[in-house]
Amino acid sequence: MPIPGVYQKIAEGQQAQKRIGTVENPKRFKGQEFDSIRETFYSRRQLFEDETFPAHVNSLGLKLLPRDQLLSIQWARPKEIQRDARLLVDGASIFDIVQGQVGDCWVLAAVGALTLHQKFLDNVIPKDQEFNYKYAGVFHFRFWQFGEWVDVVIDDRLPMLNGKYLSVQPRSDNEFWPSLLEKAYAKLRGSYQNLHWGYLSEALVDFSGGVQVEFDLMKPPQDLRDIVIEAAKTGSLLGCTTPGNKQSGNPELQNGLVQGHSYTVTDAKQVEYKNGTEDLIRVWNPWGKGEWNGRWSDNAPQWDRVRSDIRHKLNVQKNDGEFWMSCQDFLQNFSIASICNHVPAYFDFDNPKRAWQTLTHFGRWVRGSTAAGCSNSEDLWRNPQYVISVSDSEGMKKGYNVTVALMQSLENENKNSQRWIGIGFALCRVASKGVRGLSQQNYSPNQAMDVINTDIQISREVTRSFRAPPGTYVIIPFTESKGQESEFLLRIFLKTKEIDKFQDNKSAPREGSQTLYPSDPALRNQGSSSLPREENHYQYASDAGLSEFSSSLSMNSQIPKAVLKNYQDGGYESVFIHYCNKSSELYAEQLQRLLNEVIIKDQTFNGSRGDFTLDACRGILMLMDLNANGRLSLQEFGRLWKRLSMCKDLFRSIDRNQTGFIDASGLRKAAQLAGLPISIAVINVMVLRYANSSEKLNFADFVCCLIRLETVTKVFKNLSKDGRGVYLSGEEWMQIIMSS
Repeated sequence: MPIPGVYQKIAEGQQAQKRIGTVENPKRFKGQEFDSIRETFYSRRQLFEDETFPAHVNSLGLKLLPRDQLLSIQWARPKEIQRDARLLVDGASIFDIVQGQVGDCWVLAAVGALTLHQKFLDNVIPKDQEFNYKYAGVFHFRFWQFGEWVDVVIDDRLPMLNGKYLSVQPRSDNEFWPSLLEKAYAKLRGSYQNLHWGYLSEALVDFSGGVQVEFDLMKPPQDLRDIVIEAAKTGSLLGCTTPGNKQSGNPELQNGLVQGHSYTVTDAKQVEYKNGTEDLIRVWNPWGKGEWNGRWSDNAPQWDRVRSDIRHKLNVQKNDGEFWMSCQDFLQNFSIASICNHVPAYFDFDNPKRAWQTLTHFGRWVRGSTAAGCSNSEDLWRNPQYVISVSDSEGMKKGYNVTVALMQSLENENKNSQRWIGIGFALCRVASKGVRGLSQQNYSPNQAMDVINTDIQISREVTRSFRAPPGTYVIIPFTESKGQESEFLLRIFLKTKEIDKFQDNKSAPREGSQTLYPSDPALRNQGSSSLPREENHYQYASDAGLSEFSSSLSMNSQIPKAVLKNYQDGGYESVFIHYCNKSSELYAEQLQRLLNEVIIKDQTFNGSRGDFTLDACRGILMLMDLNANGRLSLQEFGRLWKRLSMCKDLFRSIDRNQTGFIDASGLRKAAQLAGLPISIAVINVMVLRYANSSEKLNFADFVCCLIRLETVTKVFKNLSKDGRGVYLSGEEWMQIIMSS
């Protein structure tokens, strides 16, 4: 008998996890394997000392500090600094970070953005480690490098200078994830010195494996407003940089900003102000202090003209490095804005949103063959060629539909006099006449109808986005000079016709944060111009043109306990007494009657699209039955009642049009709001199991689904010893499956 489809997919997924270089099975940096190192040293009751990145001046870098300070460095373990050392305390927060003496604001700005989105954070910080579990002085973190995830193992000895942290210091005395993560990234980069000045764009990609696009704020694209709004909706990482360079240093300017400094964009709001609206941006300084003191800063008079309830929610008077400023001031004082996500969905302005296809190619420029340079057209076309087909764009009238990212080998860094070799690529639309289909290996210049050339850039990666009409295209990566050999990674992102089921995937907002658009639609257009988008057939996302923008960015917070605490309702007792049997217990039949007569008929939301079936009630009862006796006591029903109240609120907030149904996107949003972040693969299984033929869930389906999700999440945490997997005996497996 073949195994059911769900279990077949699990088996296939386990096979996929065996591929090296994935998040689940990353490459071992320097051949070190975390589990075996921890087991070995823990069994010996010894603390790990990393010989590949020792507590030595070479790990710091000989030019990081003056010689006398380098010789004064002491190395200390967290447990020597704080007896109650922890990796994480109540999760990772942007306010856990305070930059040290190392000038790695570009790294910490990326880390700050990482903390706002759990989907990225979980990839970087594995959950199988803590100071109170098999502590052996060893930790590990994951980073994306040249198309693959790598696992970097470190010991926990941290550099100290005169009793103070040399590197990033945690704001909380006993929380050490920022310091250890920074050390792992320093090891990956070769030394702490190599973190002293760098590029935010590189860090964003290393921490996410995503595609990153930079915008020159001196000449922003006309559709920057649309791009930022979509970046917010898709949970992208956002950062920005002020003008400056390594030679000028990081002086603090009179306006409170720091020259040549990277910041994290944490939020944006549009508020009612005077007789119109004002677009505001919230920015965070990795120093953990030092804020903008101009318009809309903490004590600025502009806040006096804002409604008091909004002012109290937004204008938090703290010198924690986070501050508000107007979009106009943002554009005038920052030089670069960076956006990064797994796919460039922030370039999709369609409604409904489309799914993206990713094509990945590892290639090489070979001297005498494919390293032809770009001095003339003939040479250009001798470089490697990659063919793509852009489908008919009907229904995809807006936004960019092709993004290309070319990365050179990381081994090229600092090989020559300049940091990187010059690279670029050409996007060429080729004529169909005379073309032998997509199998053709080499195209010639005379087949090109249009050619867009990125020109040479001395950078690790070159990324461009296009509005490309339907047709066949050739992408040609090239180097600055003929004969330059190097490996390269070419990633191509194509917008498809398929509808993205998870298009409104926002992170849960930070407590007290909400969108503050004016209630009157007519007011929303005051104070902000709406410029027409260019209708060129294709162009770069970096084309010049100024446009004001507004958006509602949000941040991630895990709130499972906080959610349930909101529903301490004593009214459930009278409901229970009305429906229970003489023994003051509820069986499945009585529970079914209660749910259909009390919950389904609640007039505050549309739950009437389907009743609770007896089988569904048996399933709910099994999940809530702590005594495993097939019935619910008053106490057990109280737990269920809180979850029913929460489900009603979630369903009501998502089904705002009172249709009585939610789709896959709504289900994922509800799970996130309930503090239960899950993958798209799990969402697909839940839709397959609980939704109707239109892939929608009524309220009864939604309750069954969400309660089961919460329960299995807790069961996994209770059964898992390392947070990554569960071992079950055959008997245990049968009991769990048969009770599901």
